[in-house]
Amino acid sequence: MHHVIENNDHRFQQHWHTLLDNDPLRIPLYASLSERSDSGSSNYTDRSFLVISEDRPVIGCSLTLHVDPEGRKRLGYFGLDACTHVNQSSLDNPSNNFCPEAIRLLQQHVDQLLAEERPEAIDYFDPVSCGIMSPVTQVLIEKGAIPTVQQVQVIDLKLSLEQLRSQIHEEYRDHIAWGLENLELRIVSGGNRNPIAGSWRQQTTVDFAGENKTSESYISLLNKGQGFLVQAESERELVASALFVHSKRTCQFVFADVLTDAAPLSANKPILHSVIWQAIVQAKTLGCSQFDFSAQQTQQGCEAQGQFMPTHFGGLAHTRLKVSLLQ
Repeated sequence: MHHVIENNDHRFQQHWHTLLDNDPLRIPLYASLSERSDSGSSNYTDRSFLVISEDRPVIGCSLTLHVDPEGRKRLGYFGLDACTHVNQSSLDNPSNNFCPEAIRLLQQHVDQLLAEERPEAIDYFDPVSCGIMSPVTQVLIEKGAIPTVQQVQVIDLKLSLEQLRSQIHEEYRDHIAWGLENLELRIVSGGNRNPIAGSWRQQTTVDFAGENKTSESYISLLNKGQGFLVQAESERELVASALFVHSKRTCQFVFADVLTDAAPLSANKPILHSVIWQAIVQAKTLGCSQFDFSAQQTQQGCEAQGQFMPTHFGGLAHTRLKVSLLQ
């Protein structure tokens, strides 16, 4: 027997963590942001929910509602897109499909939520888990949402470092070699026993997932042990920082910041290539099995600035869907 529970149910957090741990993608940003619902946020109303069967989660959605700067009621997830998560062990083998009853309940709940809340804008990210389009996408398309195909580069970290290096574009290997020779690269990570304070210059401000966030927000994330920085220095001056978050399975690129007042030696040089490579090495050291360039962040990150192309770092392109609706 399948049924739906929402985030105010006393069983929700336990089932939610089980779901995320068994999600084949295990997107780190969603796992870390889910903790915000526990601390409370006056700007967001958490409407996340799960479909449960025999006391185990089958599928769930990260959903929040807030009023955006244009005054529209918007459905997303704490500044990211709303997203579906799958318990891979619950898929019917060998067909690799969901139980029809789970799909029916999921779509029915989404439909009821949309009718109740009447959001004027919807931002949804379909990870196409296990090669299956999310049933939520179908509901949104029927209501007039427009899907956009995104190609996300994912690197298999189970390969050896030599194999990973051989997949990188020859020009990028040269850029990495230049960076390793001319830049001082360091990993900055935190945790309860090693808190980070002031590791990133305080004036750094970036646009992350449509929100302006200062370095303090990221320092908090790093202090939870959910990410690390790769920093590059030239002539004893900080010239670039890149943030990565990780789970036990996936390391995900969030963004990179090249300082406009970088030291003369590094001006107009390929700084980020060695920074990204250092992050790939660090992710492998942490035991992650894949490195994800993240479609949502590279759209507004370094690729748009002409700094690097994720495809040149090797790996495989994975298809995901961005689904948008503006009423």
